[in-house]
Amino acid sequence: MTAELASVAKDSDSKSLLGEEISFYESKKEELIRNHIDRHLLIKGSKLIGSFETRGQAIAEGYRRYGTGPFLVRLTGEDTPVGFVPSLALGIPLCQ
Repeated sequence: MTAELASVAKDSDSKSLLGEEISFYESKKEELIRNHIDRHLLIKGSKLIGSFETRGQAIAEGYRRYGTGPFLVRLTGEDTPVGFVPSLALGIPLCQ
């Protein structure tokens, strides 16, 4: 899970928590990449709120607008999976 998702998601089930935002990004991905290359997008619901040069700027605007409520900050073109495995994030090996 990216740092920006960790900063707004209060539980490890970020896919359902940010489902609408993730769906919006995925449905508009090509257009967003074309129009906002290498920018950090602030997405709330099914709306692009803004495009920022830095992740910190996007997160700060998200907190200003929505407080600690969920919002998505995503770097255009970034294909990191949206999910969180606490043991992997903490460097704890998985046992089988």
